[in-house]
Amino acid sequence: MIILSLKNLTRSFGGLVAVAGVSFDVERGEVVGLIGPNGAGKTTVFNLITGAVRPDDGHIFFNGHSLERLKPHRIVYLGLARTFQTIRLFPKLSVLENVLAGSHCRMKSSFVSSLLRLPAQRREEKTALIEALRELEFVGLADMWPNEAGSLSYGDQRRLEIARALATEPKLIVLDEPAGGMNDQETFELRGLIARIRARDITIILIEHDMSFVMKVCDRLLVMENGALIAQGRPEEIQKNPKVIEAYLGVDD
Repeated sequence: MIILSLKNLTRSFGGLVAVAGVSFDVERGEVVGLIGPNGAGKTTVFNLITGAVRPDDGHIFFNGHSLERLKPHRIVYLGLARTFQTIRLFPKLSVLENVLAGSHCRMKSSFVSSLLRLPAQRREEKTALIEALRELEFVGLADMWPNEAGSLSYGDQRRLEIARALATEPKLIVLDEPAGGMNDQETFELRGLIARIRARDITIILIEHDMSFVMKVCDRLLVMENGALIAQGRPEEIQKNPKVIEAYLGVDD
């Protein structure tokens, strides 16, 4: 079953074509890697999918919904969450409060019920608290819940971002360079975390420059160069693809 479909997606910034007619489908339950040289247009594709940028042309369908005109918070509500290439936490808030910020999109209490602290609002708040602690345990940060987010190590901040994304109850999560800046042990643990996320029936798309990492965690790879999709296939196929080799290594004159 296709959960995400991009059709002829195009986006320009001034005279620069960042994404040029990109089309691909993602099956539910897949782990898909979006790779390519720097400046290939990968993060722009993520920004288009998650509503941070509007396409000039083309269509994005997620779980039967058209996304091109939706604002980011509506896309999150539909079940599509993300992390960022540059960590975006609330550094002065606690680890727990950062995860609770992710669960906010699922809360239904009105302003009045929150102001008056009505029983339904208190029950909803308690449920969100329990779920946030559960996500922290899932990513291995349960003992750090009272700490300031900014005090965590780089690898733990990456995991906290993932916990916050999971708190939105996603059907699909997009991870922008999740292993970036991690040491070997943290990268190994991230591989296990991605496998556990997948076991929860959550589809994953990730951008990553660590080729060893993507070859081990991804079912399928999509390769971009100069805004266009130049190849897609299983990791072992992509490793041998002449277009991909040329994109990364160049060719002799």
